[in-house]
Amino acid sequence: MSQNTLESIPKILEQSLHPQYSNQADKTLKSIENEPGFSINLLHVIASTSLQQSIRLAGALYFKNLIKRKWLNSDGTSYLLPLDDVNKIKSEILDIMIQLPNQLQVQIGEAITLIAESDFPHNWPNLIDNLVTKLSLTDFVNNKAILLVSHSIFKKWRPLFRSDELFLEIKLVLDKFVEPFLKLFLELDQLIESSNDNEAKLIIYFENLLLLVQIYYDFNCQDIPEFFEDHMNELMSIIHKYLVYENGLLKKHDEDEEINVLIKVKTSIVELLSLYVTRYADVFQPLIQTFITSVWELVNNYVTKQPKYDLLVVKSLQFLTSVIKIPEYQSLFQQEASINEIIEKIILPNIYFRENDEETFEDEPILYVRSDLEGSDFDSRRKSATDFLRELKELNSELLTTVVMKYVNQFLSLSSNDWRNKDTAIYLFSSLATKGSVTNVGVTSTNVLVDVVKFFSDNIAHDLESTSTVNPILQVDAIKYIYIFRNQLTKEQLMITIPRLINHLNVKSNPVVYTYSAITIEKLLSMTNFNQDHAPVFNKGDIQPYVNEILTNLFNLILMNNSSPEKLAENEFLMKCIMRLLNTSEDALQDRLPVIEQLLSILKVTAKNPSNPKFSHYIFESLGLIIKYGMTDANANQYIETVIPALLNILSEDVQEFVPYTFQILAFLLERYPRQQGLPETYKNLIQPLLSPSVWQFRGNIPGITRLLIAILEHDPQTFVSGGTETLTPLLGVFQNLLASKVNDGYGFDLIQSIILNIPMQSLQPFLGNIARLMLTRLQKTRTEKYVKRFSVFVSILASISLSNDAKTVNKDILNSDFVINLFESVQPGLSQQVLSSFILPTSSSLTNLQDKKIVNIGLSQILTSSLFTAQVPTIEVLAYNLDSYEGIAKTSMPAPLAIAGQPLNELDFDLSSFGSHFSRIVSITNTSFDPLHNIKNNDLETIKSIILSNIKKVDVNYLHQLSRATQDILKNLGI
Repeated sequence: MSQNTLESIPKILEQSLHPQYSNQADKTLKSIENEPGFSINLLHVIASTSLQQSIRLAGALYFKNLIKRKWLNSDGTSYLLPLDDVNKIKSEILDIMIQLPNQLQVQIGEAITLIAESDFPHNWPNLIDNLVTKLSLTDFVNNKAILLVSHSIFKKWRPLFRSDELFLEIKLVLDKFVEPFLKLFLELDQLIESSNDNEAKLIIYFENLLLLVQIYYDFNCQDIPEFFEDHMNELMSIIHKYLVYENGLLKKHDEDEEINVLIKVKTSIVELLSLYVTRYADVFQPLIQTFITSVWELVNNYVTKQPKYDLLVVKSLQFLTSVIKIPEYQSLFQQEASINEIIEKIILPNIYFRENDEETFEDEPILYVRSDLEGSDFDSRRKSATDFLRELKELNSELLTTVVMKYVNQFLSLSSNDWRNKDTAIYLFSSLATKGSVTNVGVTSTNVLVDVVKFFSDNIAHDLESTSTVNPILQVDAIKYIYIFRNQLTKEQLMITIPRLINHLNVKSNPVVYTYSAITIEKLLSMTNFNQDHAPVFNKGDIQPYVNEILTNLFNLILMNNSSPEKLAENEFLMKCIMRLLNTSEDALQDRLPVIEQLLSILKVTAKNPSNPKFSHYIFESLGLIIKYGMTDANANQYIETVIPALLNILSEDVQEFVPYTFQILAFLLERYPRQQGLPETYKNLIQPLLSPSVWQFRGNIPGITRLLIAILEHDPQTFVSGGTETLTPLLGVFQNLLASKVNDGYGFDLIQSIILNIPMQSLQPFLGNIARLMLTRLQKTRTEKYVKRFSVFVSILASISLSNDAKTVNKDILNSDFVINLFESVQPGLSQQVLSSFILPTSSSLTNLQDKKIVNIGLSQILTSSLFTAQVPTIEVLAYNLDSYEGIAKTSMPAPLAIAGQPLNELDFDLSSFGSHFSRIVSITNTSFDPLHNIKNNDLETIKSIILSNIKKVDVNYLHQLSRATQDILKNLGI
């Protein structure tokens, strides 16, 4: 019997629920998921009420993940599922979703959102019509499902940049949705009014109201639509009604930790109000005063309540912070009496260390640290109160400083009675002293009316000592003070604090204390000066006396929590500190082998269940740094023998989260391995698997595998030549597939560039015509701006390689402008001139990367003045224009990004929040893009000019001078 049937699929799903059969069941599902009918059959299984809920839920989860993986190809240009299934899913999924119980509804709702992200509006034009027609003025159970899906589709607009396409999409939705929205909004208000004594009805009505308020925000997030401006008074009167609404039936379980729906509605309302105050204050102005009073009362009512009210208070404080910025209302916040009231009723209650904060500190230390860090994704009462205080300070800094310092000194005087008083004083002072927010580089400016160094010496320094008599929360306060104000302390002062911080890196310390110590050490080592060169404040000489001790302590802390892979990888801050320490110490670390072994042992454990993407990433960054600064020709074999077995184990176990990293490390090891020692046998054995199609299916693998293939090519090109032309065919097949992809075509250029540079031309000659045809076909049929730019750089590299003094290529004498022209002419006579005039020349002036600009300018001058190319005045003019624009770019180019020990490790430029199909680049071992003219600096305009001029002078200059005055001016400016 076929396994792709309504009878067979539930049986496989049931097997997936049992651990002993789950792997085989998953493989079976994957083996049939591409078959026609599977996805729609799976959706029908989920809808079947005769099956167990657990089987239907397993199906819903698989369906959602199938949509995520297989709805569109990596380019977003075609469906991976059978087209008939795609159409059936889109026609049936809404009706099925409405009928599902809540747990399944959520999963299928997410699947609808995923489909809408790619298909709406162009490939699912009737989606909004279908949603709207299913809304009802009586059935609010179904309405909830429809509104939930609608909000999940519309909320994607919130963070997007404004564009014509975005506004057209919003307009399309508004034209169909706003009238039903208004009717529902008004009807719900009436129904709630008439159901004040019916808890069950109130809950479903408020759940619908919550979604309508969220959609209200969605519709207004980019601009205020005319409809909402016309109905603002009507809508906002209802909004205000439910901002202040209270009903005992909705609060009767107030002691529960779960947030009730009324609080969720109020929170979303305040969020909507903040949007209007921030973006549309001019039209909202007549109503602002009413809402200020109500929100103020809301904060006072919930200020001392349970943690479940935190988000409401946070959003309310953010609203009040936004109001302070409006000149008409600033007088409300500038009198001493009002400031005292604000501090006593708003600031102090929300920064005071609560019992639940202490519980989190003790029971969930990593969660506490993440939520406490300035700039974290977590909104806390403390942070919002601090932002409110800082905005107040902008109105009258002197008055606020005087008033706040009175409270600071008052709490300090009471600190002997209760450590919470001192904690409040420190937090209040830090908020007052900081000008602006605490960014990733610390505080860059402080309140000149207070002395942060003196306050530290007088009130905090003692608590930095590692002693049992100091409350651990005050120790954290002391460490965090250094973290915040590190830029205000001298290097000498900071050097004194480092040994004290190290003392807290031990198993006897509180987890929050040692975590904050690691964070602060990491931030100290990442400090740079504020001069143009952004040089590191601490160098390897400064840190060398402490390296071994810090590493030992950090590894002990990590391995202390080895009860499970998840527990071991819980604290990414410790591993990040190791990474930073290795980066700063460079080659100052003497005994590297134990460090490598520790990293590999941690890697082995976490590979059993990768759970923390950041922790995993920092392991591989650390491994890369050890290799980078420690591997030499003398110890290369030791590194290979130590590291590679662990990496091969990851590949053999198919730890998919780690495989992309593994390929990068394998490539880097080979790049550092002495060429005279030949290609290690391990790498020879990898070639065949690397060329198989299956390994390229996972998108995150592609950059690493490409780099590894290039490393093998550069190390021993004969590996691909020894078997004759047939050996090259699979490699060129990889290039063909990469080039055909809009997402991966850049890696295709990297690979073919390496092939042309390293494979002897006599072996490559039979394939050159097809290589050119593939590139030109993409150029003609499915080109993108990115592709044309990359193509232009590639062509220019081939044309200019002969100018390089030390290009590592066996084909240096062959690769030149004539080679490029002949390559295109072999496809069709006259094609080279067409390619240059239609694509490369127009693109050359739009390049902004200095290296690309340099290569293309020089490469073009080589080609345009080649004996095989007829030089014409327009091409010379374009070249002159390009050079002129290059000069402008070179003169206005920005300095290099902040770097630590030469590596841009301050900000890892990728998302580390979750594992996925994306590629996470190991920053510490990043390859620079190939530069055939690296002996010429990218901004060395005079040298570049001289090369281009020497080429232009090959043209008949006398003829050029006879042409138009404009041409003569160009030639004069070029010095001809």
